[in-house]
Amino acid sequence: MTSTNGQSTEETTPPGEVVARAGRYFRNTRYIIAAGVFLMGLWFIRDGYYKWPRENAEARAAGKDVLPHPGYDVPSNKILGVVLPPLAVVLLARWLYMSRGEYRLSGQTLHVPGHPPIPFEMITTIDKRQWDRKGIAYIDYEVNGAHGRLKLDDFVYEREPTDRIYDEIVKFVAPQEAQAANEKAAEAKSPEM
Repeated sequence: MTSTNGQSTEETTPPGEVVARAGRYFRNTRYIIAAGVFLMGLWFIRDGYYKWPRENAEARAAGKDVLPHPGYDVPSNKILGVVLPPLAVVLLARWLYMSRGEYRLSGQTLHVPGHPPIPFEMITTIDKRQWDRKGIAYIDYEVNGAHGRLKLDDFVYEREPTDRIYDEIVKFVAPQEAQAANEKAAEAKSPEM
């Protein structure tokens, strides 16, 4: 994998660390959605403020009884034209904020944006009900008397390193569970006789 400056991410990550950066698919799809919403807003501005009022005025001037854009057509386009471009900016800002920074595992200390460094000893519980289905785990911790909860999400951040970080946390916090999961996976891979 190559970073923007041409160096591979393995070269920029110190040995013994696992780093999960923002997921490329997550970011790229959010850019496309935000651009689409913004462009739709511009389209509605064009129709609501310029094109459709002009077409209605031309129809009235020609003495037509039926307007091409009657009722709420023009006002609804004006409203959407005003609402959608700022909404696109707000959505993009939220999505970029959700995927800011990186997950970093240094030895047995987890670094997640918006949280203090969390040594594994400070992790109190792991809520993994959504892990198998969605790749989301919530980790509760207590650092310096402060309680916190963070979310590991292998869709928002790179999947493979996020999964490795999760596996390391589970091995430390619940070693019997991790061992049972490994045995179950090995059984599923082994051919039946």
